[in-house]
Order: sequence, then C-alpha cells, then structure tokens
Amino acid sequence: MLLANLLRSCCLLLLLGALPSRATKEDPIEKVIEGFSRGLSTAEREVGKALQGINNGITQAGREVERVFNGLSSMGAQAGTEMERGLDKVAHGINNGVETAVKETEKFTHGVNHAVGQGTRPGVYGGQHGGAASTTAVSGASVNKPFINFPALWRSIAAIMP
Repeated sequence: MLLANLLRSCCLLLLLGALPSRATKEDPIEKVIEGFSRGLSTAEREVGKALQGINNGITQAGREVERVFNGLSSMGAQAGTEMERGLDKVAHGINNGVETAVKETEKFTHGVNHAVGQGTRPGVYGGQHGGAASTTAVSGASVNKPFINFPALWRSIAAIMP
C-alpha cells in the first residue's frame, strides 16, 4: 500500500512538472526511471524496517510466553508444596486423633477393671440394675462413663481441617 502511494505521488509530480529538471537535454524517461529507482529504494528501506519491527515483536512475544510458562511452572510447584503441607497436617491430625482415642480406650479399660474390682468387694452392690442410671462404686468412678472423650476427639479432628 505504501509503495503504491509513493509511485502514484511520483507520477503525479512528474506530470505536473514539479520535479526539478537538471537540464533540458536530459531524457524525461530517464528521470522517470531514476524517480522510480529512488522510490523503490525508499520502499525497500521501509519494508526492511517493518520486517525488523515484526521480528522484534515476535521475539518479545516469545519472551512473554516463556515468562508465562515459567510462572505457571512455579505456581504448580508451589501448589504441590502446599498440598504436601496440607496432607502432612491431615496425617498429623489423624495420628493425634488416634492417639487420643487409644488413651481414652485405655482410660475406659482401666475404669472397667476398677469397677469390676470394686464390685467384687464385700459390702458393695455388685448386682445388675435396669435403666440408664450409673452405679457409683466406693472410689466414685462411674460405670457408665463414656470410653471416648468426644470433645477431645472433636478438637483433634477440627485441628486437622485447614
């Protein structure tokens, strides 16, 4: 498009006689050829500049794409690290919950053994009774005490949730 406008302008100036003439004996066709030659040289330089600009733009775009991929890779690695940390917290919380459950089970077993021991002593009521009432032995331990400390278990579960 630029070349066509340049050629059109040169031809118009030649027709109007606005281009300076060196001498009357010079051939007007030679002048036209010289004008075309200069116009083509200028057009060639402009096309070269345009191609250089396009090349620079493509190079810059390639750098930006590389930065994007590097950023995505970095984000993926960071997400993997965060996931590992989260899984470690979950595993730690599960271990704490299991430890708490084991401790509570041991307490329950100890309580049952203690209650059984108290029940076989003379003077302590050792028979069965109906309903949900608890029997308190001489030590004050409740036979119907739950074997799992639910509030402690819930705190352990809540601690592993992010």
